[in-house]
Amino acid sequence: MSALAHPQYPVFVMSGRDAQRRKLLQTLDPEGAYKSKALLPFLGKRLIDWQLAALRESPYIEELYLLGLSEEDAQLDFPVHYVPIETTAEFADKLVAGVNYLAELGKNPDLVVISTCDAPGIQTADINAFFEQLNPDEAYEFVLSLVPEDVIEAVFPGSGRVVLRFRDHQLIPGELYALSPRAIHIGQEVIAGISQRRRQINRQVKKINPAPVIRLLAQKPHMWVVIIKYLLGIATMADAERAFSKSFDCKTKAAIVNDAGFGMDMDLPEDYERLQAYVQGIIGKEA
Repeated sequence: MSALAHPQYPVFVMSGRDAQRRKLLQTLDPEGAYKSKALLPFLGKRLIDWQLAALRESPYIEELYLLGLSEEDAQLDFPVHYVPIETTAEFADKLVAGVNYLAELGKNPDLVVISTCDAPGIQTADINAFFEQLNPDEAYEFVLSLVPEDVIEAVFPGSGRVVLRFRDHQLIPGELYALSPRAIHIGQEVIAGISQRRRQINRQVKKINPAPVIRLLAQKPHMWVVIIKYLLGIATMADAERAFSKSFDCKTKAAIVNDAGFGMDMDLPEDYERLQAYVQGIIGKEA
């Protein structure tokens, strides 16, 4: 099947950083030589290069759009779009800038896919597995990738990732998700709120407190029932999809991808060595 037979989507590669450098950069780049962790050296390349290489192989990608790095910063030898936005701009502002950039190009896609830049173990086959669950006929406006907790823990024991514990699934957020341009515009406040609360999460503590995110979601009355069921341990993934869809007027879907590299990014200094060993293992299998 040719690439043209697949639906294709623009992919925003989020390659900036917070205004205050986090522990990863403070430890691995104490001199401040790198503008963002995307540019950190990693197994003979830069961190972002591993993810871009995997993304470029997917037939589902229309074009890549970098948000947070300029052409001078990235110095790539293949074509990408550089969306003009400050490296340290807020996450929600980056998304809006990306959608506005698409509109200026005359593009109005049904969905935009958002990628991180710090999951070097991500593989094209798993990227494709995510895209295959988007299903244009269903008119989803928010598709969140999730990786089963046991898949992550089997490879990265004690990963410290946030776990969504439903009655039928225990899941960790993956490295891709999709939003419609409409959802990005109407959901700026929610996206900004969740992004701010994620920055407050300390993966080094044994038990992550979900209360700040729950309080944010509880501002929507349709979420109350599923929140109560979640706290009681009886909510299902389908309960959450329905409640989120109704609360935010945004048809929502969970897309499960069964690969550890798809769900493990580089947040803490110790992640560097663990991901280095993981990627070296992949290289060894391919050799």
